[in-house]
Amino acid sequence: MASPVRILCAFVGSVVALLMCLGTAGAARADPGDDRPGNSETGWASVSFGFKGGLSLSQHSGIEERGSEYSVSSNWRTGFAAGVFVYLPITSRFGIQQEVFYTQKGSSQDISVDILEIPTVLHVTYDMDYIEIPVFFRFDWYQRDDAAVYSLAGTALSFKVRDRYTLDGVIDDGTQQVPVSADSDMSEVEMFDYSFVYGMGAEFSLFGQQMLFEYRFAMGWNSLQMPTYAYVPFEDEQILIENEPVPLKNQNHLVLLGIIF
Repeated sequence: MASPVRILCAFVGSVVALLMCLGTAGAARADPGDDRPGNSETGWASVSFGFKGGLSLSQHSGIEERGSEYSVSSNWRTGFAAGVFVYLPITSRFGIQQEVFYTQKGSSQDISVDILEIPTVLHVTYDMDYIEIPVFFRFDWYQRDDAAVYSLAGTALSFKVRDRYTLDGVIDDGTQQVPVSADSDMSEVEMFDYSFVYGMGAEFSLFGQQMLFEYRFAMGWNSLQMPTYAYVPFEDEQILIENEPVPLKNQNHLVLLGIIF
């Protein structure tokens, strides 16, 4: 059976080959009198490509009601995202945009729970980095000279390339403090993530170079079984406290600045 890495490489290779074919066809039908993508009134305009990078704010959301025996305070993970894109105009205002991105996702949680009838706060961090392959439909709502305002909507396949699970806390009964902790990878969590993505953006010219500013939001549609286990020291050993994994979904805000060629 083919490994997930080979599957991903084959998928990316097929996407690149398709984009090259479409780009050749688009360039052949381009309006030679207009360099900005999407301005040709008939046929495809020139294919454009570029780079984007910026801020990633990520969180996990739950779909199941939380039990009354514990409470959770969630915090964002602040990271970065960067990648490349190709835009294939179909009409003067509508086109398809293909991207390949490295995106940092995850979250941190403060969980208040009773352990052995002792109130305890556990600090949990999920760090998950992905290679993300979004495909968007793009529509330009406003166009003028070298400027445009547009919306994006589509879906993304993400492939997890790095992950880390950490937990720390202290059980304190007033006379003795017992630390609890965990630090490991999350190889048991599903490697692939699927999400809906939508956003808005603007193109503009700055110092003779075409630029873009973009915001978008991604919401995962598949639940990931996130670990909640911990270790408690006992004499010279570490005792594993096993808990059921929590089903959570990725969600992610991106604020990006890009350059277009």
